[in-house]
Amino acid sequence: MMEAKLPRLDGSFDDLKKIFSYDQKTPLDIEESGIEDKNKISIHDISYASSADRRVKAYLVMPPGNGPFAGIIFVHPGPGSRSTFLDEALELAGMGVASLLIDAPWSDIAEFGKRAMAGPGSVRDMVIETSIDLRRAVDLLTSMPEVDKSRIGYVGHSFGALFGGVLSGIEKRIKAYILMAGTVSFTDVAVLNMPSLKGQELERYSNIMDPVDPIHYIGHTAPSALFFQFGLQDKSFPRQHFLDYYQAGSEPKSIKWYEADHYSLNEEGRRDRVEWLRTELGL
Repeated sequence: MMEAKLPRLDGSFDDLKKIFSYDQKTPLDIEESGIEDKNKISIHDISYASSADRRVKAYLVMPPGNGPFAGIIFVHPGPGSRSTFLDEALELAGMGVASLLIDAPWSDIAEFGKRAMAGPGSVRDMVIETSIDLRRAVDLLTSMPEVDKSRIGYVGHSFGALFGGVLSGIEKRIKAYILMAGTVSFTDVAVLNMPSLKGQELERYSNIMDPVDPIHYIGHTAPSALFFQFGLQDKSFPRQHFLDYYQAGSEPKSIKWYEADHYSLNEEGRRDRVEWLRTELGL
């Protein structure tokens, strides 16, 4: 099957951004299947319409009152799910934050594995679709009268951090991005999970994925702010790849290292995430 052609990387950045364009007028068609109250904080089990005939499951965590609240989108690592950051979202709700926590495609490991094994063209399409799902998440938060449209944040861990890098260059409604244990390229993730990917196949994979890699977008984050969190014990990727990700980001940005591995970083860096968001979003 012939791979679809995307804009050339030597073209303008405006051309490259068109990869992730979508119709913002498409109804969100929000459906709620349940609600749970925890100390006056409500957890809504919802789904919303994607732009590609799919529905995205999510938790919408709402503080008590009428706002205006800051809004944060959380994207979990793999393995993980919309529950991964639920405790953190509940803590932030006590500080006046409305959070949207999505089930990313990799929350279904079996289904995601099938798609990943279908080849880089399939994975690239997934990156585009998921990035648009996340832009639709911004649509959802900013459509709510309780949410302050000028105070939207993003927190992404691992795979979620790669998508945050892409989003940071194309989605200017988000003011602050926290990226945990991310790297510059989706091919890095493929190599980690498919060690047999080498030689010409690796080169082909990298060339197909290249237009959607976060390295091309994160340098366009400004004026939004970036906070990178990495673990000193993280063996998932070479440390230089983490540094490359940080160095590629535009200013303002900050970085912090923790005595943590790829997944314990979630807990190790929690206090710093809350404090950074408190400052950046005026909590």
